[in-house]
Amino acid sequence: MIEQTLDNALHIFHRGGPVMWPILVCSLLGFTIACERLLAFWKYNFANYFFSSKQRQIIALTREGKYSEALELAKSSESPICSIFAQALENREAGFTETLEAVSQQTIDRLRRGFSILDTVITVAPMLGILGTVTGIINTFNVLSVAGIENPTGATAGIAEALITTAAGLIVSIGCLFPFNFFVAQLKRRTHELEQLTHQIEIAYNTSTQKKTTPPITL
Repeated sequence: MIEQTLDNALHIFHRGGPVMWPILVCSLLGFTIACERLLAFWKYNFANYFFSSKQRQIIALTREGKYSEALELAKSSESPICSIFAQALENREAGFTETLEAVSQQTIDRLRRGFSILDTVITVAPMLGILGTVTGIINTFNVLSVAGIENPTGATAGIAEALITTAAGLIVSIGCLFPFNFFVAQLKRRTHELEQLTHQIEIAYNTSTQKKTTPPITL
C-alpha cells in the first residue's frame, strides 16, 4: 500500500515537469522552517511559564534594591525573560534601560528568525505553479503543432503538467500560510508580554534608585 502510494506520488511528480523541483525545494524549506519555529516557540513559552514565579520574585527584589539577590536568581532561571533581567541587572551601572531594550530586541529578533523565508515560500510557490502552467501550455501547443489536431492525445502530457504544477504550488503556499499566520500571532503576543514585564522591572529599578537617592526627612 505504501509502495503503491509512493509510486503514484513519483508518477505525478514526474508528470509535473521540471518546475516541480523548485516547488519541492520550497515545500522542504517551508516544512523545515515551520517545524523549527514551532519547537522554538514551544521552548520559549514553556520556559517562561515554568519560571513565571521567579520573574515576579526578581522584579520584587529589584524594587527592594536587592540587586545581587535578583541577579543570582535571574541567572539560575533557564528562562529567556529571566536572562534579559540578568543582563540588565548585570549592566545596570552602564545603563539599565538601554541594556533592557537592546537584549529584549535581540530576543524578539531570534523569535522572528525564519519568517522571511517562510513568507518567500508562500509568495514564490504559487508563482512557480503559474510558471509550470505556462510551460505546460507551451508544450501542449508544440505537440499539437507537430502531431496536428487530429491526434490530440499527445497534448495531454502538457495539460497534465500545467494542472499538476498549479495544484502543487497552491498546496505548498496554503500549507505554509497557516503556520506563518500562527507564528505571527505568537510573536505579537510574546512581544506584548515582554514589553509588559520589562516595563515592570524598569519601574521597579527606578523605584529602588529613587529610594536610595532620596534623603530621609528629618524633623
